[in-house]
Order: sequence, then structure tokens, then C-alpha cells
Amino acid sequence: MKRADWRSVALARSRRPWLAPLVLAAAMATAAAADLPRHPLETHALVEPERVIAELPPLIDAAQKRGDLHELALLQLARANACRVIADWDCQRDAGSRAHDAATAAGDVVLNIRSLLADARASIALQDFSRGEHLLGQAQQQLQVAPNTTLEADVFLAYSSLSYSLGKHALAIDYAERGLALDADVGAATRVRLLRNRARAEAQLGRTDAAQRTLALAHQLYGDLDDPKLRAELFLETARVARSKGDVETQLRSGQAMLELADRLKNAQVAGQAHEVLGVAAGMTDTDTAASELRLALEAFRRLNQGREELRVLRELIPVEIHRHATRSELELLTLREIELSRSLEETDRAKSAADFEARVKYAQSEIELARLKQEAVIADERAAAMAHTSRLTNALIALAGIMLVVLATFFLLQWRAKQRLQLAYDRYRESERRYRMLADNSRDLVVRMRADGHRLYVSPSARELLGLDPEELTEPRWELVHPDDRVPLREAIAALVAAGGTATVTYRARHRDGHYVWIEALAQRVVAADAGSGVEIVYSGRDITARVQAEQALAESQRRLLAVTDNIPALIAQFDADLRYRFANDYHRKAFGLAPADLIGMHLADAGSGTAYSVVRGHAEAALRGEAGRFEGEIELHGRHYHFQSHYVPDRGEDGGVRGFYALTFDITALKQAEQALERLARFDSMTGVANRRHFQERLELALARARRSERPLALFYLDIDHFKRINDSLGHGVGDEVIIEFARRLVANVRQQDMVARLGGDEFVILVEDVLQHADAEAVAAKLVVAMHDDVLTSAGRIRITTSVGVAVSSGLVDPITLIAVADQALYSAKGSGRDTYRLRTARPAGEEPVVV
Repeated sequence: MKRADWRSVALARSRRPWLAPLVLAAAMATAAAADLPRHPLETHALVEPERVIAELPPLIDAAQKRGDLHELALLQLARANACRVIADWDCQRDAGSRAHDAATAAGDVVLNIRSLLADARASIALQDFSRGEHLLGQAQQQLQVAPNTTLEADVFLAYSSLSYSLGKHALAIDYAERGLALDADVGAATRVRLLRNRARAEAQLGRTDAAQRTLALAHQLYGDLDDPKLRAELFLETARVARSKGDVETQLRSGQAMLELADRLKNAQVAGQAHEVLGVAAGMTDTDTAASELRLALEAFRRLNQGREELRVLRELIPVEIHRHATRSELELLTLREIELSRSLEETDRAKSAADFEARVKYAQSEIELARLKQEAVIADERAAAMAHTSRLTNALIALAGIMLVVLATFFLLQWRAKQRLQLAYDRYRESERRYRMLADNSRDLVVRMRADGHRLYVSPSARELLGLDPEELTEPRWELVHPDDRVPLREAIAALVAAGGTATVTYRARHRDGHYVWIEALAQRVVAADAGSGVEIVYSGRDITARVQAEQALAESQRRLLAVTDNIPALIAQFDADLRYRFANDYHRKAFGLAPADLIGMHLADAGSGTAYSVVRGHAEAALRGEAGRFEGEIELHGRHYHFQSHYVPDRGEDGGVRGFYALTFDITALKQAEQALERLARFDSMTGVANRRHFQERLELALARARRSERPLALFYLDIDHFKRINDSLGHGVGDEVIIEFARRLVANVRQQDMVARLGGDEFVILVEDVLQHADAEAVAAKLVVAMHDDVLTSAGRIRITTSVGVAVSSGLVDPITLIAVADQALYSAKGSGRDTYRLRTARPAGEEPVVV
């Protein structure tokens, strides 16, 4: 609900006269009661929240049918507590709002305050800070009607949580201590929560020793309380403080305790926080454990749709995975998810910040302008009436001088009436002024009215909270409080506003009493001075935007880091919109395309590389725009070079789930492909001769035999070696022997067809596979040709050497297995050697059981 809507509801409720006696009665009952009214299920929700949520709907329906508003409010508060334990903030806010409606209708002020607190806590958890602050203000107003120490402590607890969420850690400590300073009637659970808030704020301010002492006191005070969620929160803060002090043992102990409590509660959020604690504790010393625990935490937060927690875990996980040398695809997915979450949260934070600021400015402007216009209208009307009346009296006095007594009596009577009207107008003016001052005095923003020379006529009390200074200390100009870098721009802005008038928004830094600087955004307006002859004045309303500025600076730093990472990854990283136009490109595009990333923004994918490249990736890009993630490889010609690449396309979805583009990650795998081709060649070809090796020959032989069976056309296998090769090695050395083998292989290749396979089995043994042999005479002709081809001397480093070869030929006939065919060719080779070498012998290979035929 918008701020104005809440104000209208509160005003409408204040106009119900029948509520007054009920409120007083509730206040008296609260003062007399020792404990706050609670339904038994509200306490039971601390240990079995899921069961309580399941039991509540029929009870709520029954209370509604009976019209028992008091019971209905208690049941909704029990539901809000159960939702809080399982971290379902939307559910808690809905239950708190429904409890508020029931309590208001019942006239129960205590339940009304409790429901406002439940709604406010849920709104703060959902980062709806304006709504949460407004609800807490309503609760404080109700407490003035029905004072209650326990509820007052709960209000301070909620304000402490709100201040911590806004980054105002000193204020969070102050609110926690104000709650702890209340009477001892405050329950132990509330005191433990106040100590928890104080400890985590102290840790944020770097006071780790103080935070450790506070947590120790909280654990001691917890005692016999049965609140597993609160216990888990204490262990979480203990682990965070231990991490800042490097105490790994305490982190591990706290994380294990949290896991046990999460299992008891069946609470996925507590489980995720526990795994995060254990993963962070493992750190870089045990990266496998760290990665496993952090991924469990990541999955838990992702299921709960808790983007900020998921982003925090991602930033812990990515360095661990890099240290573990995780695969490129895993790092890609983690990096892309981190970018997507950062962008989504950035847009959400900006939208919330802008909406909150706009609502506050409009509210302040409308209230101040309305008060001023009413004041001026009343004074103007009364002055005009008084002047007209006085003029008529004067004219009547001159015209009726003859009847002085009557005129004087009439004059005095009318003068008295005019004085009464002037007094009434003055009283209205004072009341208007009082209301304006009350608004300014109670505003959380800094409201200032000052002259053009810098002398301040009014400073609102919020200066104490904002700058730690009393309003009296800011009466005279205090330029030393302004940051040196902002003094000149601020002076110029004030001078321009005085000269030109209108309104202006100024941002500057002011020094707090404790020494740190506070970012202030002021909306200033030049107005005519209230006192005649005083010239012009400046009225401005300033608010603390330190948290927003720090968030923007942190976001800018995060973007810088992400850009540094993406620019140094040896891959093309890009984002495209639905029209296939670049929205982001890393610096690696400069190397690939010769274009700066800034020049690519808005360029179509087809224009960045080449038309051939676009035709390769176009189908995958269209699939990504349909919502299909994909990985593929391809080849392109770019700048005269042939490239192999691997790409990953991931759809970019908006908040509504629709695809608004896609992310692309592309690697150059040319060197990898070339290495694969080289390895493939080494695996299939003889490194010395360049002909096929034994493995390649066996694969080819099986395929050739299969083709021969289908076509019923025989093939021939030639088995060769070099006659007396051992004698060459022994007499001239293995180097010369290698030269002879190389030349021998060259002559074999030169004397067969291109489609025939020449393979080296080892040493000086070679085979030749010839398919489609029509008749034995063809095989004999090839064998004879090979024998003759070896008669020419071989020129080696040791001189000319004469070599000869013996050839065994096996011709397949029918169904022959590879082993049989090789054995027949080997037999034919030994037959050729037995015949005196330098010749060939041919045999017909037949299926098993048939004798080979010698030709």
C-alpha cells in the first residue's frame, strides 16, 4: 500500500468515535495482564512451523463463521509466526495484515500493535522499508494509548532491524540498547534478539571483540528457550564474527549446529545458511568441501528465490571453483548467473530507491506547500477584511460627524469585532505555524530554513540523528562540516538558487560528529522571507542517502570487476537483444574482429564478422530466442584464416519469464582441433614411412572384407618384406636400415593405385590391400611389378645398396575372416622365400575347413 493510502486509513480510523472506549478498555486489560495474549499454536510454531501452517486453515474458517474476531486475530498472529520461522515473508505480511484488520474490528489495541509489528517485520525483510517504517510509526502511536513494556521492546527490536537493513549500524545499536534498557518484564526471547541485533551491528562497524562478547551473553541468556530459529540465528552471527577473526573451528561448529536445527525445523533457508557457513569455513584449504557446501547453499537459496543470498554465495563459489580448476562450462554457467543476478538486483534496487525517494519528496513537498498556502490564504483574507472594514468606518465617521456619539459607539463596537477577527486570524496563523513546526520537528529528513548569507533561522531536530549535532550548533554557517570536494559546488548551487529562484536538488557530503561523512540529498527552494524587507530565504529538506550511494558505488565496483574478468577471459562474451543486436561485448572482440566493444553495441550479429560466420550461427541464435539453451561447434574463414570455434548460447529471460535476448560465450578451439587431427594421424599412420600402421590396416581390412562379401568380388592381400634386411642392419647400422625401409615404402606406394592401402606392420614387414581383383592374373601382375620395382639400387648415407623383396599374395574367395586371409598371405610369403627370394607366390584363401589353393 502506498504511503498516502496508509495515512488515509489511519485518519479514517481516528474518526471512529466508537473505538475510544474499546481502546481504553484494551489498555486497562493490557496493563493488568502479566503476559501478552497468544494462541498456543503461536508458541508451537517455533518448533513445528509446517505442522502449524497445515492446522490453521480450518481453525481460521471456524473463527470467521463464529464472528470471533479476537480468536481470528490470535490465529493469524500464530500463522505470521510460523511463516516467519520458515522465512516466507509474503505469507507473514499477509497474516499480519489480516490480524490487523481483525484486531481493529475487535477493538483490541494490544493485538492491533502485535499485528502491526508482524506486518512491519515482514515488510522490512522484503526491503519495503517505507512501508515497514510507516507501520512501526503506527505501532508507536498505539503504544501511547496502551503502554506496554514488552511491545515497546518489540518496536525497538524492529527499528533496530530496519536501521541495520538501511546500513545505519550505529543507530541499530542505539535502538537495541534502548530495548535492553527497559524493565525486566521484557521476555528472554526478545532480549536475545536485541543482543543478536546489537552484535551483528557491532560486527559491521568492525567491533568484533564487542560483538563476540554480546553473542556470548545472548547464548547464555538463551538458556532453556525452545526457539530453534532464534538459536540458528545466534549460531549464524557467531560464525560471521568467527570468520572476521579467522576462527575456522568456531565456524565449522556453528555451521554443524545450524544444520541440525534446520533439519529439526525443515527450514530450507537455515539449511542454506548453514551450508554457506561450512563452505566459507573450508575456504581455499579444502576446496572440494568448500565447493560442495557452497553449491548446496546456492541450490537452497535458488529454490527459495532469494536472489541476494544466491549472489553472495556465487561470489564465494566462483574463486573456489577457479582454484579447483573447474571446467570451462561450469565457470561459464556460474559467471553468467552472477552477471544475470547482479543486473536483476541492480534494476530492483534502483526501482525501489527511486520509488521510495519520489514518494518521500512528494509527501514532504505537498505537506509544506499545503501548510504555507493555507497560512497565506487565511492571513490575506483577514487582512483584506480588516482593511475594508476600517475604510468603511472611516468614511462613515466623516459622513456622520453630526451624530458623533452614535458613530463612536458604532465605531468602538465594530473595532472590537475587528480585533476579535484579527485575534482569531492570528491564532489560526499560530496554529498553522505550530503544525508546520510539528511536521518539521518529527520528520526524519533534515528541514532547514536559512537566509541567503547562510544564517539558519530553523534547523529540525533530525540533525541529531543525521549528523549527531544539536540544531543550535548549526545556526551559523559551518562550511568546515562540508566535504572539501563539495564546498565549491554547494556554494555555486546556493548562489544560483538565490539568483534564479525556483527549486534545485543538491547532493553533498557532511561530516558527522564522530568524524565519518554522510551523503545528503537536499531539495531546496527559494521563497520570499516571512518578514518584510528581509529579502529571500531558502527552505530545503535533506535526507540521508549514504546507503544508496554506497550501494551504487558497490554496484559500480562490482561491474568493474565483472568487466575485468570478462575482458581477460580468452573467449568472446556477448549479450544480444531479441533483434540480434549487441548489448554487451567484452574486449576479446577487439582481437577477433578488430572492433572496440563500444563500436559493437547496437550492431547486428551479421555485421560483426562475416556473412559465412552468420550463416553458421544463425539457426542456434534463433533457437536461443525461442528459449532453448545450446552448445555447438563450427568452422569459419575470418581475415584469411580458418578457425574452429565452440559456442554456448543461453536465453536471457526477463522478470515475466519472456526471452528478451541471449548470452553468447564463444571459444577459439582451432589449436585443439589441429592437435586432435595430429593425434589421429599419429594413431593411424606409421611415423617413419608415412604409410598406414597396423591398427589402421586392421580396421580397413575388416571393412574391405565386408564390401567383398556384399559385392561378391574378391580382393588381394600382399605380404612383403625386404630380403636379408637383418644383414643390412647388422653391417651398416640401423640408421641406414631406416633409410632403406623409407625408400622401400615409397616404391610400394608409387607402384599401386591410389585407392590401394600400403601399411607397415613392423620392422621391414609391409602389406598391401587391393580390392576389386577381377582375376588372379591381375594380382600376379601387381606382385611381379613390385618385385621388379625393388631392383634399382637404394641411395643411402652408406652408399648404394641393392635390395630385393619377396611377396606373398592371398586372394579371397568366399567368406574369409581377416586372420585367415593374413595367415594365407604369410604362408605364400614363406613359400616365395623358400623359392630363393626376389619372387612372389600366390594362394587362394578359402573359408575355414577348406585347404588354400596354391597358384
